[in-house]
Amino acid sequence: MRLKLYFKLENEKMPIQYRKYILSFIKKSLSEYGEEYYKRLYDGNKPIVKPYTFSIFFENPKIENEEILLNKKEFELNMAIQDYEIAVALYNSFNHQKNKIFSIGNNSWSLTNISMLPEKNITSESIDIKFQSPLVARNRQDKKDYYYSYTNPEKFLETLKINIREELKITDIPAEIVETFEITPIEPKKVVIKFYEKQIETSTGKFNIKGDKRLLEYLYKAGLGSKRSAGFGMFQII
Repeated sequence: MRLKLYFKLENEKMPIQYRKYILSFIKKSLSEYGEEYYKRLYDGNKPIVKPYTFSIFFENPKIENEEILLNKKEFELNMAIQDYEIAVALYNSFNHQKNKIFSIGNNSWSLTNISMLPEKNITSESIDIKFQSPLVARNRQDKKDYYYSYTNPEKFLETLKINIREELKITDIPAEIVETFEITPIEPKKVVIKFYEKQIETSTGKFNIKGDKRLLEYLYKAGLGSKRSAGFGMFQII
């Protein structure tokens, strides 16, 4: 399921680390709607692989210091959710938050509307995609994180396969299917993003991905790479 959420802002300024506020909004929505789903997805004692990703759309944004300046007091949140039960729970929890004020430092927002978007059918083992939120390829070794973009092709592919195997642990898709995965830049761009206290090297733009259709379908619905549920790795088929 793909959702689009429409928000109104109190003013035209968003913090550059807006993702942490989106995460807080998702957690608040789930916790107020149903404790069962909140605990199922967010357990403070261990990381949980989540079957969704999101991206934010700002119209003509400008970055100034630690803020994003907008020309409109509004933005859109797009979500792709692979698990139907979780998708329904998220939809209902967001619907419960409509028109409520949510504070984000020196600003606030309210959710005004939610719509469901059509999903494309994947009919081949090769698709061209465009990232709606940056792709994170992360390899954790000896309690330290290493990030790779498409500019380091070998490490990039190797690390993405590690990330995909981790994603598939919550599915019945066999792990060996990951060996069919390939990714080729078309119109790529490397972007370094500040996420909490870390500077993360990411990739965005247009790519071609290949693999078993079951794998491509899962990635389309749940996102690709690491930190998907924090607003990374969402793509559209072009």
